[in-house]
Amino acid sequence: MDGKFTQAKVAIAHLGARKHYQEPILFHQWGILDTFYTDFYARNSSFFSLLRSKLIYSRLPKPIKKMADRYAPELDGARVIDFPLWGIQYPIKLSKASSSQEVDEIHISTGKEFNQKIISTGLGDANIIYGFNSACLEVFQFAKNNGIRCILDQTLAVKSLEIQLLEEEEQRWPGWSKSPFTTNSAMIAKLNRERQEQELADHIVCGSEFVKQSLIETGIAANKISVVSLGKSNTKNSSLGLSNTELKRESNNPLKILFAGSVCLRKGVPYLLETLALLEDKIPFVCKLAGDITLNEEKLQKYGNVCEFLGRVPRSEMDRLYRWADVFVLPSVCEGSAMVTYEAMIYGLPIITTYNTGSIVRDGIDGFIVPIRDPQAIVDSLLNIHHSLAKFNDNQDRADYLKLNNENAKNTLKHLLESFN
Repeated sequence: MDGKFTQAKVAIAHLGARKHYQEPILFHQWGILDTFYTDFYARNSSFFSLLRSKLIYSRLPKPIKKMADRYAPELDGARVIDFPLWGIQYPIKLSKASSSQEVDEIHISTGKEFNQKIISTGLGDANIIYGFNSACLEVFQFAKNNGIRCILDQTLAVKSLEIQLLEEEEQRWPGWSKSPFTTNSAMIAKLNRERQEQELADHIVCGSEFVKQSLIETGIAANKISVVSLGKSNTKNSSLGLSNTELKRESNNPLKILFAGSVCLRKGVPYLLETLALLEDKIPFVCKLAGDITLNEEKLQKYGNVCEFLGRVPRSEMDRLYRWADVFVLPSVCEGSAMVTYEAMIYGLPIITTYNTGSIVRDGIDGFIVPIRDPQAIVDSLLNIHHSLAKFNDNQDRADYLKLNNENAKNTLKHLLESFN
């Protein structure tokens, strides 16, 4: 690694467990991570290892499970500063929120408090601060006043587009959300915070062309934005290189369909359920949905005969589900670059998803890109995969593609950091 690059000293303000800690892991591996700031981090200790053990983990309440998951072995040895007594209150507050306005207010207040804690601690020797949308405004303001460059990671399409799409979903599916989305004063405050962060940022990175286009449409210059579609490429526990048709499925067996993510309107779950209802008389299938359920159970009950709602599944158990599945479906209406699509590709699964997920799926090669809000298009794609699954199982090609994509993404990020020195 050249001297110009190693002059970079990056502090990362990382509220929550965004993207499974991809960026701090990468910066640490490159030797340029000055400090990893986060709200709560479950370090490599006997106590947290015990909590993460299968027998105990299954008995933990949901907020504690989420906290126990806050660990990445790749960060062992990194300088991590967290605020555990304060941090454990964040998910607990969110779990008790009774409205979307209250959730947004918690996000804002927590973001401000997190930023102030970082500022009070100090940015060490950092000459670059890396932050995430709607959660780094005060740190960026402090950094700019002290000659520190700022990189914003825009993890989702801009807030104005997200608001538009979610309002439309609530109109399409009235009564489905346990806590219906509304455009409230706190949401507008989040939108304004995000816009200020975008203006302060020396550069913005995002995971997909979908997000980049949303930024450009709000007036951000295209040359200020880099698409860094950084996804998982580790194939250690995956089935890449193996034939799904040979190992998992006879042609006359039910098609095994998997969804992973929050069971909510933004992820397009009602469209998947409508798909399954349309598919019921056409081919044999089974479907499992893995993820926190934020939709009303009474709305979901009518689909109990076509799918199984698993609720939250620990990451340690997702390997079993990916190996079980024949096809992965994610019909989201608004994402950044959905990590679960990278994971599904690692396991050699054909994927049916939308352009709005920001996926790197190649239409007709790794699966299908379908329009948002189109159950019939998903049905047609599932039928295509059911009748010709073998054509989607060139897993070596997919492994090579994932590796090349990740290398390109890393190089883009590395060149950006080099340009700052």
